[in-house]
Amino acid sequence: MNMKRSAIIAASAATIFSMTFVTPSFAATTETTTSTQTKAEHLHASVAVNITDIPATVTNVGQIVRGAKFVAYKLAADATAIPAAQPTTGGKPVKVEANVSATSVVSYSLKFDAPATAGTALFAVYNEAGVGTLVTVTTDADGVATATSATAITAAYVAPTAPALGVGKGVKGDREHRGRGGKKLR
Repeated sequence: MNMKRSAIIAASAATIFSMTFVTPSFAATTETTTSTQTKAEHLHASVAVNITDIPATVTNVGQIVRGAKFVAYKLAADATAIPAAQPTTGGKPVKVEANVSATSVVSYSLKFDAPATAGTALFAVYNEAGVGTLVTVTTDADGVATATSATAITAAYVAPTAPALGVGKGVKGDREHRGRGGKKLR
């Protein structure tokens, strides 16, 4: 038995010893290549909005921007006006951003995707009350994006509410908790 064990240990040691000398030669002959993937620059442009009817008890900027809802609908390149009634499909919510100046004055804006190359994109933007305006987003030949609105964009503050039970995310405590293997923990 000792003879077999000694033979196995000797063979293992010889293999490890030979790999020690072979490995550096492999390292010298391997080629390393790297590839980088470049994304096309993504441009944005902003247009000012006004939020009215903010209660005196609401002082958190994050809460204020969540209380102003806007939906944008991309229009055809040759559109000259927005639809008379707000469309029921194809809209995307537009995030309201708070901008704080050096003197602590807060203003609000809507951020739009701009064409990556020189061109124009048109959007119909509606507030929660269904009042809309035409927003034109233009990228010039130098890659500078600007946004303008046909009329002032305004929304009245509406206190955000939690989704109804069964709609969207529920209250954290109401969710079912499962452990490994899908077993219910509670």
